[in-house]
Amino acid sequence: MKHCFFTLIFSLLVGFASAQKVEVKGETILVDGTKYALIEQEGCGIMDVDCFYYIKSLEGKRLFVVKQQMFNDPAEIDAADPQGKVLYLQYVFTGVGTKAETTFPTTLHLRAIDVARKVVKAQLMANGTLNEQAATEFVTNNGTPFSERRQALNGPKVIVIEKN
Repeated sequence: MKHCFFTLIFSLLVGFASAQKVEVKGETILVDGTKYALIEQEGCGIMDVDCFYYIKSLEGKRLFVVKQQMFNDPAEIDAADPQGKVLYLQYVFTGVGTKAETTFPTTLHLRAIDVARKVVKAQLMANGTLNEQAATEFVTNNGTPFSERRQALNGPKVIVIEKN
C-alpha cells in the first residue's frame, strides 16, 4: 500500500514539474519565459459583441484566428440561462481554409491568456510558426460540432427555383 501511495505522489510531482508556464505579455505569448507566438486582439472588451484573437508568427505574419462564437440552443435552456446561450471558440487556419471548434473557457469573457493556453496545449506553433501537422490533427480531432448543431437548429436550406 505504501508503494502505491509513494508512486502516486511521485507521479503528481513529475506532472507538476513538467507543466508549462504560459503567459501573455503585451502581444507576446511566452512559454516558460521563451517567446512562442504573437497574439493580436480585436474587440474582446466586456461590452464588445465581436472578439477575435489573431495568432501570428514571431515575424508578425497572421497564421490563424480564434473567434468567439455564440448561438442559442433550446436544449441548453435552464433557470440560469433562459436563452440557452452556447459559447464556443472557432479556429480558422487562414492559409489552408480549415476550421475547428472547441468549448469556451470557463471565464466570463474571452481573454488572451485563455486563447494562449489552448494554442500551447494543442502545440499549434513550433519554432515561432504554425505547426502544420498539429493543426491538421487539431482540425481532425475537434471538428466543427458547434457549427453543425447551429446549422441543424436553423433547419435545412430550401432553394426554390421558379420556372417562367
